[in-house]
Amino acid sequence: MGTVYGEMNNWPMARFHFILAEKSGLNSKELIQNKELIETKIEISRLEKALDTSDYLIKASNIASDGPLLTIGFLFLAVGIWFLKKKATLKSAVIFVLVVSTPLMLDFWIDSWPRKIVIAPKTVYEGPSVLFGAIGEIPAGVMVITNKKDDWEKVIYPSRFSGWVKSDHLERLELK
Repeated sequence: MGTVYGEMNNWPMARFHFILAEKSGLNSKELIQNKELIETKIEISRLEKALDTSDYLIKASNIASDGPLLTIGFLFLAVGIWFLKKKATLKSAVIFVLVVSTPLMLDFWIDSWPRKIVIAPKTVYEGPSVLFGAIGEIPAGVMVITNKKDDWEKVIYPSRFSGWVKSDHLERLELK
């Protein structure tokens, strides 16, 4: 679908479908090239560039949840099982459970963050109502992380677009 939307010059929907395809395990060379081409056309590297510490932490967390956290969790599991075979005590079992579960739970928590692609340019407001003043606009194609309140979304990431937007024209990045 991403290719079809790309041929129609609908870059935001093309990016949305390429990211979904990548999340579902399709990592072909062509898919990655097409996604990078679309992101270049939208100027994602400029729009989603980290500005402050929270942006860097969120970006690093997103990268870590794509595999390294699970790898670390399973590595701790293997080492922990080996260690428990040598010296099985209640204290070492509790430490084992805590050490193994921490990266796994962190990975599940990060994956639950509501990532969305902005499909059409969105006006950003100071608060969850049009009565609040407009403070900017989010261009189409940008991935945002939000918290929902009624028909409004509080943009958390990227921080350059921090504020409130209406819930329409935001497509959630989740596999069904």
